[in-house]
Amino acid sequence: MNKHLLVACVVCGILLTGCSKRYNPASTPFAIYHPISEESVRKLEKGVTTPGETVRLFGEPTKKNISDKGERYVYGYLGDTLTITFDSNQTAGSFLYRPAIFEPVEGNTDYNNKKINTGKLKKIQVYNTTRYDLERWFRKPSKKEQNSDRYRYTFIRKNGTLVVYTLANYEERVLSYTFTPAP
Repeated sequence: MNKHLLVACVVCGILLTGCSKRYNPASTPFAIYHPISEESVRKLEKGVTTPGETVRLFGEPTKKNISDKGERYVYGYLGDTLTITFDSNQTAGSFLYRPAIFEPVEGNTDYNNKKINTGKLKKIQVYNTTRYDLERWFRKPSKKEQNSDRYRYTFIRKNGTLVVYTLANYEERVLSYTFTPAP
């Protein structure tokens, strides 16, 4: 009898483990990195920009709170940060932008006259693709930069520029990327 109960418990444990939601580090704020466009920050105007315009420019804020100066929107996790405080007129009273500082590490201009295979861009998956996959698909990056938490790889090619942010660890998993076609 105890033997059957033990087997039933083991089978139930295996089934529960197999059906449980898998942990995905990319869904935690510490793994996510969204660069804040300096061009978008330049569109902010004190006394003019409203919360609605801010959301159109940057999306939903990471955090919203109220201070003695008004409502505050905070954008950024690790890296670029932007804090906007709205006054009683519901316009931007002040804002503070702090871009992440990346220092050049290395680069390779051998492949600048090659093209990026745009079909391969569709294969990039946040947190599942690594730097090694990128180099296999697009060859060596034109620029590699680093800060304490992230690497930024820039692949400059004839048909456009691919910028990829990865974790600064041994896996170097992709956190975000953008491809800008050449004009």
